[in-house]
Amino acid sequence: MTMRALACMLLAALLGLAGCSSTVFQSLPSGASTDCDPAWPGRWQPVGSDASQPKDAVEIGADCRTATVKGETKPLHLTLVDTGKARYLQLHNDSGEPDCIGPGKSRCGAALLRYEREGDTIRIYDTDHAKIAAAIKDKQIDGYTERSGMRECPASSESEKIDEGKCTPGEVYRNYVAGDGKRIARLLRQHPEYFAREPLMILQRVPADAPVAPAPTPPPER
Repeated sequence: MTMRALACMLLAALLGLAGCSSTVFQSLPSGASTDCDPAWPGRWQPVGSDASQPKDAVEIGADCRTATVKGETKPLHLTLVDTGKARYLQLHNDSGEPDCIGPGKSRCGAALLRYEREGDTIRIYDTDHAKIAAAIKDKQIDGYTERSGMRECPASSESEKIDEGKCTPGEVYRNYVAGDGKRIARLLRQHPEYFAREPLMILQRVPADAPVAPAPTPPPER
């Protein structure tokens, strides 16, 4: 399983999304890195963009190598990078194989998410894939991009099956950003807009023995 597939799998499980774009960086940005920040293990309640749908809690193992959702445990391998200006999260699999795109899958690298941690709250931000694709096309970034049409389909919160009636058309981007660690760190420092301004996911820590309450039902429309 590639990093992109694993990231999509986890985001689908936590946020109820099917299909996602990806951007891979040839190198991790230079900075202090670790495979397990002591602040990450534990039970977290995700809050996605659709607050009307309850989200299942995720349990991150003590070694940051597993994620358990609804009693199902999936392998998890994190690399956390702190550049001094921002923090980034790489999701990859235990095989250590990089994520690759393009003809012959010849362009390989690391898929990154940006994150902020404040106390018992972690905010995770996705790459702005469309903005990076445009920058590559305009030769502002050294890299490669391809895109295809695909529908984004929210899953039912009860059955976790795709709700075909709510599918919307959209573009799926596959981007590759070239450069060594210092170059990638400088690029992201100079262009914070290459990550979304609004969080893709908010994780709120909850006690392991506490029941997880569903999100409140929104008031009826008038």
